[in-house]
Amino acid sequence: MKRTYPYILEDGFYVGHLDDYPEYTTQGENLEDFEDALREIYGWISDGTLEVTEHTGVLAVAGGSAPVL
Repeated sequence: MKRTYPYILEDGFYVGHLDDYPEYTTQGENLEDFEDALREIYGWISDGTLEVTEHTGVLAVAGGSAPVL
């Protein structure tokens, strides 16, 4: 199974979260350490150690084109 994650480089650290669980941010000194931390968080969520507190909704909006930013 694969999970996606956004991250940034901040002060020499990889900082981010799993897309499905943005409430649990982590960091690592390199990409390998960062991904290990993400796997650990995913394991804690899977076994119930961490509770999923944030949910995703879908918002319907009026038709038309969105402005280009």
